[in-house]
This record gives sequence, C-alpha cells and structure tokens, in this order.
Amino acid sequence: MNRLFVSGLFIALMIGGCSSGSDMDGLILDAIPGPDAGNPNQMLVWNGDLYLQLNDMEYGSEIWKLDHSGLERISDIEPGEGNSAPARLFIYNDQLHFTALKEPYGRELFFHDGNRDRLIKDIGESPNSSSPVGFIELNNVVYFTANDEVAGFEMWQWDGESVQMTDDINEGAGSANPSWYTAFNDGLVFAAERSGHGTELFQFDGEAVTMAAEINPGPSGSRPTELVVVGDYLYFSAYTPEQGIELWSWDGSEASLASDMRPGTDSSSPRGLTAHAGRLFFAANHPDLGIELFSLTPGAEPELVRDIREAELNANPQSLYSHGDKLYFAAEDGEHGFELWGWTEAEGAFLVSDIDEGGMGSDPHAFISFNEEWVYFAARTQRFGVELWRTNGSITEMLRDGWPGSFGSNPNDFAALEDKICYSAADETHGRELWCLVHENAEAILTRPRP
Repeated sequence: MNRLFVSGLFIALMIGGCSSGSDMDGLILDAIPGPDAGNPNQMLVWNGDLYLQLNDMEYGSEIWKLDHSGLERISDIEPGEGNSAPARLFIYNDQLHFTALKEPYGRELFFHDGNRDRLIKDIGESPNSSSPVGFIELNNVVYFTANDEVAGFEMWQWDGESVQMTDDINEGAGSANPSWYTAFNDGLVFAAERSGHGTELFQFDGEAVTMAAEINPGPSGSRPTELVVVGDYLYFSAYTPEQGIELWSWDGSEASLASDMRPGTDSSSPRGLTAHAGRLFFAANHPDLGIELFSLTPGAEPELVRDIREAELNANPQSLYSHGDKLYFAAEDGEHGFELWGWTEAEGAFLVSDIDEGGMGSDPHAFISFNEEWVYFAARTQRFGVELWRTNGSITEMLRDGWPGSFGSNPNDFAALEDKICYSAADETHGRELWCLVHENAEAILTRPRP
C-alpha cells in the first residue's frame, strides 16, 4: 500500500472558552473573537468526547475535541492558516476517520491515531481530490465511493491496512457513482450506474458486485433512492416509464413494485422513507389525497396514516424522525402552518404543538434524541426567530433566545454529549460558534402544551 504519513506533531491548544470545563453550559468558545464565525460543524460523539470541525483563523479549519477539560485542537492537517476543512467523521478500528484537504493531495481519507493525523492513501495520486463519500462498515471493512481519475467514481474499500478499488462497476473512465449504501442480508445494497443500463440497484456479498435488479431495462435506469430496510425487505423509490416514480421492494432475490399509488405514468414520488415500529413510513402524492403520510407493514400495501390536510391539498410531511415509540415529523394541516406532529401506535397521528401560534408555522427540523423521553430540535416563531426547542410529546419548550429578535440564532449540527446538547448557533456578538446546554439546567422561555 502506498500509505503516506502526514506529519502532525504539534502542541495541542487548550482553550478555556466562555464556559468552564465543569459546567459547559452556554457559549463554549468564541473561536474567532467578535462577530466573525468559527462555524463549528461535522459533530461526532465518541467515547464521551465531542469531535468537530472548527475554524480559529490562526490554524484554519481543523478538528477539535471537547471533553471535561475544555476545547482542544487536535489537528493541523494543512499547516498554518490553511483550511483542511475536515468532513464526514466516522469511527473505524477504534480510531477517528475523516476526509480532509491537504496539498498536494486534494481531499482524501485520513485517520487520527491519537497523536497525529495520517493520510491513508492519495487515491488519485495527484493534486486533484478523490472526494471519498458514503462510508459504511461491513464485516470490519469500510466501503465508500471515490474517484481515482482513471475509473471515475467507483466503489472502494479500506480494511485498516490497505485501500483498493472493490469494483469498477462502470468499466472504463465512466463513473458508476455508487450511492445509498445500505446493509442488508449480510451484504450491501446500493444504487450505481453501468453503461447501457443507467442507474440501477446493485448488491455486494463481500466477494463480488452484481446487479440486483434491472427495474427499468435500457440506458435510462430506474434511479433508486432512499434505500431503507424494514423487516425482511429493502424498500426504495424508483422510476419506470409505465408507473413513474413509485415505491419498490427487494427481498434479496427479486425486486417488486410495492405499490403504484398514483396509477399510470404520474408519480407518487415516495420520499422521507423512515423505518419505525416495524413499519415503513413515508410521504407520497396520492391522486385523491395530495401529499400525505403513509405507512406499510413489510410485504403489505401502504395505508394512509391520516389525511392531515383534507381533500387534495398537500400536508407535505417532512423531517420524519423515529424516537422510541413516537414518530415525529413536520406537516401542514391548513390551519397551523408547518408544525410539529407525532405518531404512536395507540394514538395514530396527532398535532404535538402549535409552536408558532396561528397559521405561519414553525418548520421544526434537525431532531436529535437526548434520552428516552426528550427530543431537541430547531423551530421558528415570529417573535423569536429560529431557536432551540425540545419536546416529550406532551410538553414542548423553547429553551434559549440565542439571538434576541425575530431572526434567531438558527441552531444546527446537534450532538447529544452526556448530560448536555451541543450545537452551533449564531448571535450578533460572536457569530456562529459552539454552544452547549446542560439538560437539567434548561429553563423554558416558552411552553406549548399539546392542543
């Protein structure tokens, strides 16, 4: 293997920040003092610590770690003020892996061994990036998509010792662009393009890549997306000229049309496919109901969950999120705007909260579970703008007014770290920086009981 080692020996920078290591409640660090933004993102919790990408101007965009002692920069991949812009963090072989930019390699795959950062391989062997994406682990091997500038974007693998191409699915210089890698039946299933076939469903059994199903024969392909496993089936959205974009399933040997919800060439366009409580939930466009929420049990036909916005008007369910026995999502009922809804087996679909009272809607999004009871998320009100909220399905609370006024602090990139929620947010004084909220310290600024 042509493994290149990147020197990364440096003195770790410890920052006390604006919150002490003992409480970590509030602004953690104004990484770029003043209104300029450190823009923390790519957050990953591992072994009780938070890893993230952060820019402090002095070292550029690098990887930082938040632990009980405070915030520490652990990388200087692109030395000095250069930005390595680490992204797609994941854990493999008990080590932190990620992609990053470094001259003269471009964006490639790295890992942090506890002391320094190491370039695993310059896949393209040039200054151009191989742009690795789509990492998934199967049988202690990581598979992903990358471009070596010879075969184009194809399927690759990393076993901790060497990197090699798994398969040149679209032979020659043309890219297969594998995507939607999903573990199923002790292998991987994914979408990929092959000359003469278009983008279709492929499988990898640990030894070889084969086409799993040619749903739309010919060069156009069926373009499978949103692959989700429920029970013994893989569900996905796919296209044929006869049915349009509809819901399909694959049982490991054969692909079948799960439902032609909008008969004829018009598409129901299933989206937001989410596994919850042993069922598949998704939004789809029904000719008589508009875009509503549907569910199915494996092997059965879809059923309407609820006609949230009656007649043919669209409820447009989105941001589906599974939490314990509850499914949370945003939807429009024609009265409250896009608001927070929930579903349980016992109650069906119900309005959890009219967060922005009236018809404007709060657009709840970026859900993250804190414990078995609470889910945190971002939502908007006309008075406060987009701020931090949480719900347990009965009580919904706004917890911080991060940027006073109607604009809001726009919290995002949430991570649940031990007794706190950490996230990026902006205010007028500090720009977008890293904040944390200790769960037990949270005090409601607004409370919205369930209607």
